[in-house]
Amino acid sequence: MGDSPIMVWDSVLSDLRTQIPSTSFETWFSEAQPLDYANGALVIGVPDSFKKGGIERRYRETIEGIAASVCRQPVSLEVRVLAPNSEDASPRPQEDEAAVTVTVGGTLPLNPDYTFAAFVRGENNRLAVAASEATADAVARNLKKPYNPLFVYGSVGLGKTHLLQAIGNSVTAADPTRSVVYTTSERFAIELIHAIRKNGTAAFREKYRQVDLLLIDDVQFLKGKEATQEELFHTFNELHGSRKQIVLSSDRPPEDLAGLQDRLVSRFKWGLEADIQPPDFETRMAILREKAVTRGLDVDHDVLELIAKRISSNVRALEGALVKAIAYAELQGQPLTPRSIEGILPKEGRRPRLTVSHIKEEVALHYQIPLPELDGASRKKEIAQARQVAIYLARELTELSFPSIGREFGDRDHTTIMHAYSKIKLLLADTPLLNADITDLQEALESRYSLIR
Repeated sequence: MGDSPIMVWDSVLSDLRTQIPSTSFETWFSEAQPLDYANGALVIGVPDSFKKGGIERRYRETIEGIAASVCRQPVSLEVRVLAPNSEDASPRPQEDEAAVTVTVGGTLPLNPDYTFAAFVRGENNRLAVAASEATADAVARNLKKPYNPLFVYGSVGLGKTHLLQAIGNSVTAADPTRSVVYTTSERFAIELIHAIRKNGTAAFREKYRQVDLLLIDDVQFLKGKEATQEELFHTFNELHGSRKQIVLSSDRPPEDLAGLQDRLVSRFKWGLEADIQPPDFETRMAILREKAVTRGLDVDHDVLELIAKRISSNVRALEGALVKAIAYAELQGQPLTPRSIEGILPKEGRRPRLTVSHIKEEVALHYQIPLPELDGASRKKEIAQARQVAIYLARELTELSFPSIGREFGDRDHTTIMHAYSKIKLLLADTPLLNADITDLQEALESRYSLIR
């Protein structure tokens, strides 16, 4: 096929955005770039072996499945680590210049597409947008901060990451000398673990405590990470005391953040809490029109209306569905009509209540092991660890007791369950990859199922 690697990769990314949480997407794919696509082989480049291993381990089958459905043939994925000065590490070609990401201050890049101009406003997000713009203006002009911290919260896929990065992009555009760091709670925790293990805590603290603007996404995933919470508490105090701006996002308001230190939660409430609600039908149509115009396309009203009616609660899924529909029509040489895209659009429904069975299924898929092994007696390292991770998540995400969880895992004794839970909790303190695994799994489960809080 004559499909360009950029077109194939963009269609994969649009679908991935709807399937995985925003923090996972930013962590693993924000710096990935397409290198080649030929004879059913898709080659992408990433900046380091950590991302290479994570993508191969977690997302290979998902990426290959998405690419195969779009390209209408089997696709294999190859992930390469880019040399810092190699030709492959250069920005994308001019035709896709708008999609290039740039690094500003921190380990995660700001996406230049995430601007205030590109954010569609509605009654569902009016306060959050106004507060974000005021915050960006205050930082750029070195004025007194009206809201510090600014705490933006809302369900998955409503635009929290877009707003946080829009603040960063606005500040750096107005004053490039301002120091801006954008990160996720997961990345913050991983960096801290690396710093502790390599005696680099001084450099870590200098990086995060000498900035004009600190943006941290999805702080709800700090739950249970005591050392990370401690570090963030002191970082918060240092920045706030120096009148530097802090912006945080979460899927729930501060008072509902279980598993976080009370003193940290109290600081989250010092400034302004701004929520984002699901968009109404008119706002969803406006979002779709804006996305189509950005891509230079004239999409029929009937197509936009079908997508807006089919997807009601998630802006990320809404945008992803349009991009996927456009890519599908382009790659298959078909006109973009309601009939041609009906079969590829997701169908929303009420999220089912999370159960241990759901957790076991997600863990088995993540680690690519047979589901019955989680209840079995195998002591192979990879199976034993997957079983312990599932037990840990069952304890963290449900209200079941240790004896009840034991019954869900092959009628194991509650002391065995307690040991497995404690072991994973201990390992999380100094095992970055396991930490990332747990966060990915928790994000995936929380985005697909309703949890008892």
